[in-house]
Amino acid sequence: MSQRELLLLSPYRMPAQNSLALGDDDVASFLNGYTALWHPAARGGAAAPPRIASPYDFEQPGAGHIYALPESPPLILPDDWMERVKEVGAIAFHAGPDRETTFANLKAALREKNPDPRCLELLDLPRERVAPFLGLGFGYVILDTLFEAMEHENLIAHVELWNEVQAAATGDDAATHLQAAADLLTQARDVLYPVAIHLLDIALLDDKNLDRPFPATYEHKLGVNLIASVALLEKLSREQPERFVALKERVQADQVELCSGAYLERADALLPLESQLWNLLKGTRVFKELFGQDVRVHGRKRFAAHPQLPLLLNNVGINRTLLLAFDASVLPNWRSTVTNWPAPDGKQVEAFTRTPYEAHSPQTFFNLAHYLQRTIRQDQAATLALLHTDKPASPFYEDWLELSKFGPVLGQWVPFSRYFNEAMAGEYASAANADDFHSDYLEEGTDAGLTHPVSGFAHHLRTRRRFDTLHTLAAFYRGLAGANDTLGLDGRFPELEDRLEAGDDVTISLDEVQTQVGAALSQRLLSRATSDRPGFLVFNPCGFTRRLALEIDGMSGALAVEGPVKAYQLDGAQGKLVVEVPALGFAWFPRHGPAGSKGPPPGKIKLADGNAIRNEFFEADVDPLTGGLRGLRDHKTRINRIGQQLVWNPGSSMRASEVKVTSAGPALGEIVSTGTLVDEHRQVVATFRQRFRAWAGRPVLDLRVEIVPETMPTGYPWHSYFGARFAPRDERATLLRGVNGTGYVSNHTRPESPDYLELRIGRSNTTLLPGGLPFHQKHGSRFIDIILLPQGEQARAFDLAIGIDRDHPTQTALGLATPVPVIPTTNGPPHIGAAGWLFHLDATNLLLTSFRPAPDKADALLARMIETSTHGGAAEFRCVRNPTRGSFLDARGTLLQETGLSGDAVLFEASPCDLVQLRIDFS
Repeated sequence: MSQRELLLLSPYRMPAQNSLALGDDDVASFLNGYTALWHPAARGGAAAPPRIASPYDFEQPGAGHIYALPESPPLILPDDWMERVKEVGAIAFHAGPDRETTFANLKAALREKNPDPRCLELLDLPRERVAPFLGLGFGYVILDTLFEAMEHENLIAHVELWNEVQAAATGDDAATHLQAAADLLTQARDVLYPVAIHLLDIALLDDKNLDRPFPATYEHKLGVNLIASVALLEKLSREQPERFVALKERVQADQVELCSGAYLERADALLPLESQLWNLLKGTRVFKELFGQDVRVHGRKRFAAHPQLPLLLNNVGINRTLLLAFDASVLPNWRSTVTNWPAPDGKQVEAFTRTPYEAHSPQTFFNLAHYLQRTIRQDQAATLALLHTDKPASPFYEDWLELSKFGPVLGQWVPFSRYFNEAMAGEYASAANADDFHSDYLEEGTDAGLTHPVSGFAHHLRTRRRFDTLHTLAAFYRGLAGANDTLGLDGRFPELEDRLEAGDDVTISLDEVQTQVGAALSQRLLSRATSDRPGFLVFNPCGFTRRLALEIDGMSGALAVEGPVKAYQLDGAQGKLVVEVPALGFAWFPRHGPAGSKGPPPGKIKLADGNAIRNEFFEADVDPLTGGLRGLRDHKTRINRIGQQLVWNPGSSMRASEVKVTSAGPALGEIVSTGTLVDEHRQVVATFRQRFRAWAGRPVLDLRVEIVPETMPTGYPWHSYFGARFAPRDERATLLRGVNGTGYVSNHTRPESPDYLELRIGRSNTTLLPGGLPFHQKHGSRFIDIILLPQGEQARAFDLAIGIDRDHPTQTALGLATPVPVIPTTNGPPHIGAAGWLFHLDATNLLLTSFRPAPDKADALLARMIETSTHGGAAEFRCVRNPTRGSFLDARGTLLQETGLSGDAVLFEASPCDLVQLRIDFS
């Protein structure tokens, strides 16, 4: 028995310098067979550690040897090989993909062939007594392979190590001998690679399985990293308070890193900038309330990355993030484990970018030596990460943790904060392009069975803009009233914002706030009005002048087209107007024309006739055969820019049943087309109604699409949907898509953007404005589809627009999504005139996304702007009263620096692509 060998028979070897792709069952059988040979009951009489051998070398079994035979793939051995084993007194057992079954086979074979009472006693050792031996066996085979992978002389003290293992199995002081054996492995590893190998254990917390145990590193008090939204952690604190208290203690002891930051896991990359900031601000605030410390590392389970994310993280006080995709999302391809990831404005975060290996897959542990040699040779700090999902971890993961109890033989498990402190950035990347990030939110939404996987984004955008508009009106009132502001809405706005962002229906609450704010603001502006004419006040919450298209019931007579009213027509009792409102200002116009007036004056241009509508900027032709847009031309070049039809993918044609003019001006030109979509078999798949509108003085063609499907799309949403297909005239046009206010050149087949798609040729541009609908798909070199109705979508009406030669398309997109607060008044105009501004931002490259009263009830206002032109420069923000102080803040309200003042203006500099947050104090 002194010559007994412990052998795993396999044609494969542990991967060294190259990875090896085998089936999961093959790999699990291989590793189970090898680790089983380290069982204390199997090592008796063996002179050396178990080894892996070719079955061809042991067609004649050796006397007394113990053979592990993987079940998958089947070994090629003589048909009578098992008989030969019995004849020579050897032992053989089958190793399968299930560890328990493999060990049961080993024990059965040993009981049959070895009646030694000591051996039988070792067979019945409890799991916790056997686990350290398996951990040492796992470490031994990985380190042994690592020496080969690194092309280094093998320096493991094999004989001494095996003697310690034998002594641990038979002696009384097992722990001492096991530790000695592990120390020998550590000494050998230190010669091969004497610095730390960082091991990162990452787990995704799941709302549906919140009771699932944390990774075993948590129980072993080794470094573990949990990724969870703050709302999920808040839920854990409510539903499992004892478990939460224990987690909090581990977090504060730096044994657990909670990678978090966002309050909700949602498709933030396609939501408005203010919604993204709300998610981060609420998340970081609630996190600190729960754990008594700030978020140190940002992490998300659901994809939400885009070029400006480092800018947003910096503004909420986070400078480290996990830039990882846990689905099929696309991220920039960076080589180092830690990268300095900059936003377009230059602000940076440290990003962990190394894709983790799956902890449940036996492939991870089979190829572990190869992964280690690769990171040792290529990375500034050797790093290997494991990911835990909803699947149980592999038993080899437990072996690794057992080995780690003895020391950092194969690395040390660390939380991310410690890792970032020890690992320097190995790459300083340039700012990423929008095409470097992509996630299939469309398929995700349809697979989840959402009722509004497309229109939900547009609804959220409009609701968010309405909320921001009311906040701006409250800021107008604070600016006028100062310390006499008695609205008392400081506490209601945060509650409303939380409900809105959580997806609640806040329409009634917003109506109530609008009534309250509108009444107070109009009363303030009209307190010294000299006329008692009833009318309407219209407010513009945007930082740029807008020409608003209004339809108001209860009007009569001919209004003079003067002052803010640029066009007017009366259809029955409904007035249709185009009103120009200054940036951050107001306009007033009367409800009724002068007594005895019969109607509005005729316009200079007939806005609709035949199949065409037009205004001062463009002319659009509607195809009488299809009901789609046949052409859109500007008056200067008369070159057709773009056409449009409705489509059903995978194939359809559009047939119009009627195309008629419904309004010919002088304020509105409108054509409505109705008809059907038929498939290739001439079967009707949907009926449609398209409304084309050209308002006087507005360089935007409004398009309302209504689709009633006869057959609902099913299956993969990118291949089966109803959509609006646009065909630019020139396929050489450069496509830009808006991302958080900034335009990025895009070559992506599916350029997601809820803001706009701009087609640019030379100095001219044509802008598709989807109104918050984010999913688009290119077909060939010319066609672009805006996806309207995929599987599950319940909306039937969609509002789109096409802009002509817009210098700042992001302003046009924001203006179309921003509601128009129209406040009825009993008198007017204001004593200062029919139109005026209350605040004024002189920089067109700064997009004002939020303007609100200071939350501390001070006589102060907060303005948030993002630079969209990539140029930056000086700017001034003028106020209705002279401010006493101006200051830059971050998104949390922390003071960064003071600004200059000049009379009623706050003077400041805006860097290219920066997020500017300004506080203006008046007293």
